[in-house]
This record gives sequence, C-alpha cells and structure tokens, in this order.
Amino acid sequence: MKKNLLLLMLFFASTVATYSQKSDAEMEAMMNLLGVQKKEAVAKLVAVPEADAVAFWKIYDEYQVENKKTAVERIKLYEKTALSYNDLNTALAESLAMDYFKNRKDQEDTLETYYKKIKKATNATVAFQFYQAEVYILTLVRAQIMQQIPTYGQLIQMNKK
Repeated sequence: MKKNLLLLMLFFASTVATYSQKSDAEMEAMMNLLGVQKKEAVAKLVAVPEADAVAFWKIYDEYQVENKKTAVERIKLYEKTALSYNDLNTALAESLAMDYFKNRKDQEDTLETYYKKIKKATNATVAFQFYQAEVYILTLVRAQIMQQIPTYGQLIQMNKK
C-alpha cells in the first residue's frame, strides 16, 4: 500500500509541477484533477471511523475549496520566482521572500482551522491524521516542484561555468 501511495503522490506532484505552464482554464481543470487525486491519497492516509466518515469528508471537501486559493497563489509564486531570476535584485528578493512567508502562514492557518473543525466533528485522533496527511502531501509536492526549479544560487553557479 505504501508503494501505491508513493506512486500516487509522485504522479500528483509531477502534475502540480506542470501546472504553472497552463492557461487559467487549464489551471482550473488541473486543480480539479489534483483535488480528486489528493482526496484519494488522504483516504489512504487517514483511518476515518465509519461513524465519522460523512462529517469528515464534508469538512475535508470544504477544506479543499478553501485550500485551493492558497495552492493557486503558491503556484503563481513559483512561476513569479522563476520569471524574476533575470532581474533579481535586493528589493525583489525581499518581496518574494515575504510572499513565500505569507503563503506558508496562510496554509498553516487554514490547516489549523480545519484541524479544529474536524476535531469538533469527529475527534482529535482523526483530526491529527488529517493534519499529518496534509503535511505529508504538501511536503512531497513542494519537494518535487523545488527539484525542478533551480535556486537562484544554483543559477548563478551555472552561469559562472
């Protein structure tokens, strides 16, 4: 099962990595597909008791809608970063860093809000599993994307050669 989950997550991450190269309509379709894939992964990572399943998945679907805004902003930020490399200066670097901090804070705030909602509707164990699953998925996706985008320092080193 871990192997299947890992394959699903790698596919999910690679799909996200191509996301920033799409038009708005394509972006929307990709986000919907990713939402389905992510929900399948969460279903494998979170053991929801049958008695809590309806409440959990209702709240999880709400979370997906709320989280979509942050995810779209993060993808746009990756794209903005890549496009900024040619003209990167101190002010732009500071602006990008602050945007990343804000995006990560927004993500954590949303996770905390929905952790509390799930805990209230089910219990702390299910809510904690939700949190762990989301952090696991986010970490995999971010790592996959960052592996495909060189850091500014790497770009400078490549240009020196």
